[in-house]
Amino acid sequence: MDNFLIIDDHPVVLDGLRLLLGDLQPRAQFYTAFSGQQAINLVETQYDLDWIFMDVNLPDADGIELLQQLDSRKVTAYIIVLSSDNRPGVIDRALKQNASGFLSKSFDRAELRQCIETVESGQVYLAPELKRELNNYRKSILAEKLHIEANLTERQRQTLIYLAQGYSNREIARSFRVTESTVKSHVQGLMALFEATNRTHCVSEAGRLDII
Repeated sequence: MDNFLIIDDHPVVLDGLRLLLGDLQPRAQFYTAFSGQQAINLVETQYDLDWIFMDVNLPDADGIELLQQLDSRKVTAYIIVLSSDNRPGVIDRALKQNASGFLSKSFDRAELRQCIETVESGQVYLAPELKRELNNYRKSILAEKLHIEANLTERQRQTLIYLAQGYSNREIARSFRVTESTVKSHVQGLMALFEATNRTHCVSEAGRLDII
């Protein structure tokens, strides 16, 4: 008998998924959570979970951050991310956080069964059309990353690391033993390279491309 945790703040979605899973797994035990915190509280007391189905958009937590919290707690259950947001970037972030599969919320009973069977066989589940979009996205990301890294100076890379840590231009200048205007020039170069509108955006883009 498998134990399932369903995390979703919409009761209709939660109940519907529980019914579908119940048809596929008649002897399953179900637990539910309406928020990220409820899910964490349950995970910390319920150690024998086999499956977690979770919405990526929760009222109190970003789904990717919740995946990170589950991973830090050594959760061994298969985790399937559910979302109506099928952008490749969302899928990519979820799979990089060790999700076992990704389901668009438009899934039906047949796809749910296929997802479970695929994951149980040791593979990650992603619908074919989403897999194609993800592959194209990753190719474009790689090309963008290579372009930026080819034009990123070592000093700019060091400046970027300091920006990510929240240092001011003055603090960076003190560390480099240069003037603030020199650091400002490095920051402006980074923003141009990443096509960023501000320092935070610049750091975010660097993170998206796995440059820092």
